[in-house]
Amino acid sequence: MGELRIRIDGREVSCESGKYLIEIALENGIYIPNLCYHPNISPATRFEGAEKVFRGSEIFEGNAGHYDGCGICVVEVNGKPVNSCEYVPQGGEDVVTDSDSLREERQRRLAEILANHPHVCITCEYRHGCDRIQCSFGNPVEERCCDLFPVCELRHLAEYVGVADHTPKYVFRDLPVVEEKLYRWNWNYCINCTRCVRACQEIREAGALSFTVIDGGVLVGRTAESDTQSGCKFCGVCVEVCPTGTVRDLKGRQKNRWRESISAKMLAPLHEAIPLSEENVEDVPEKAGVFRLFNESMEIVYIKGTENLKEELMNELGKAAFFDYVEDEMYTMKESEMIQEYLQKHGTMPPMNDEEDDLFDI
Repeated sequence: MGELRIRIDGREVSCESGKYLIEIALENGIYIPNLCYHPNISPATRFEGAEKVFRGSEIFEGNAGHYDGCGICVVEVNGKPVNSCEYVPQGGEDVVTDSDSLREERQRRLAEILANHPHVCITCEYRHGCDRIQCSFGNPVEERCCDLFPVCELRHLAEYVGVADHTPKYVFRDLPVVEEKLYRWNWNYCINCTRCVRACQEIREAGALSFTVIDGGVLVGRTAESDTQSGCKFCGVCVEVCPTGTVRDLKGRQKNRWRESISAKMLAPLHEAIPLSEENVEDVPEKAGVFRLFNESMEIVYIKGTENLKEELMNELGKAAFFDYVEDEMYTMKESEMIQEYLQKHGTMPPMNDEEDDLFDI
């Protein structure tokens, strides 16, 4: 493969020919919002569906066709909109990843997705730290998000892109909830991104999952009524790549592993917390700044300024569930500002900051 050069948001970057634009951008630290994209599988448009799929004993009949993708990763190449997950640069292109028109288009696409997915918790001002069990506003259980809310990729994408006022209200459709030998499928959470289909067919070559085209949209399901009849290999790849809580491993083997396997570069910067793993910390720059640590409920437990974000975060592995960070040469001042904001909101220091202060008490 040869090397070529393109411009992204005014910055010239070099890259290998044959790579998708979104890969090139992410490798160069340029975030492009994405949802149906996954670094380990081919673009959605490369796959063909089936004439019918199964969700338990229910059969959904449609047409064998193609899925055009979620469209969230749309960018402008030489002034024209293209999906960056399937565009392969030829060299010399001028790429814009953020503009008013792109933000509007992403919000429009996101609104179509959220119309068929619970999102009242995503837009709630009290979403941080809420257990989604006892709703202060009395929203029905079926309209609330699942317990994977703290690490749900759709939720974090929505916070980054922004939920437009014209987003339709979600109406519960009482779709099948199917328990198999190892997996539980709650199809009410499915956004039909086809990630699981592509991973099943391409990574495992099992063909246990597919999709069918109905009224211009796609619907994902099994290729036969049961897991064994469909040829499922019980590998759990569907659990690992699902961006919502649609499919769960009943034995807990693959619980949230997909979040750990995705590079921090793929996730929205600063607007969401990243799983605190060695792999993700490797992507953090060795620069001055401030980081925050979060527990499993997405509550802040520590705020720390440092002259080397990567080095300091490596020392924090195992002490929290998630982190985020911001680069800032004036990190001591930034740390003070962030701690003051926390104090004003909560009346106390973050738990781990309190523990640190206790060490110096006489």
